[in-house]
Amino acid sequence: MNRQGHVGLAILAGSALLYFTPTMPLIPAAALVSAAGLGGLLPDLDHKTSTVSNKIQFPARTRRQLKGLSILCFGMGVLWFVMQQAMPWLWLVAGLVLTMASRLRMLILSGLGLLFIGGYEVYELHWLTLVVGVALLVMPFVKHRGIIHSPEFAGILSFGVLSVTATQPVLIQALGLGMLAGWWSHLVGDSVTVEGIRSVLLPRLKVALNILRNGGAAERWIARGCWIGSFALWVMTFY
Repeated sequence: MNRQGHVGLAILAGSALLYFTPTMPLIPAAALVSAAGLGGLLPDLDHKTSTVSNKIQFPARTRRQLKGLSILCFGMGVLWFVMQQAMPWLWLVAGLVLTMASRLRMLILSGLGLLFIGGYEVYELHWLTLVVGVALLVMPFVKHRGIIHSPEFAGILSFGVLSVTATQPVLIQALGLGMLAGWWSHLVGDSVTVEGIRSVLLPRLKVALNILRNGGAAERWIARGCWIGSFALWVMTFY
């Protein structure tokens, strides 16, 4: 599924969850549905050009230009050094900065991963912090619809989020439940495509129903239906 399908399905999943917890106050309820929409996109952080990945990196054309400029700067630095010109290291620093800018997504994900892992080690945080840190650290290097899209990872994530939020205020619980609803809806959405999802522990176990084509007319109609269904659930929940 593409963005519109995943978001629609995630909002429907969050709305259905909200329908079965009708005593939830309005603000946590809105937080739950919003978190579900975000959770429906988060698994695609392992895709270099997904909607959520594009929020933390420059456009593809800009990245290519930055890579070209970085090579030019490194070349100029070497040339300045050979010709014994003043401060050749300025060119090398510029090349390094441009290279880092062209790989901004990798730097952000890996940096956040290291922060989470460091927080777990230094402050003895919940083990979920370590899991999230490792996942973010390896995210730029794993293939799309690999371990991050596996039901095993979703199960570990769910157990960790529920154990962390169980004793927290209702708003935090709503955010956790919404994110999980969106995450699982993402896997359900991907399982009906030709690529499907695959188990990590049993690599040959794959769910690919081949019902939908990414970005096709059927997905657009399903997305619209999900929004209509979500609106109906909101009406039944609050009125």
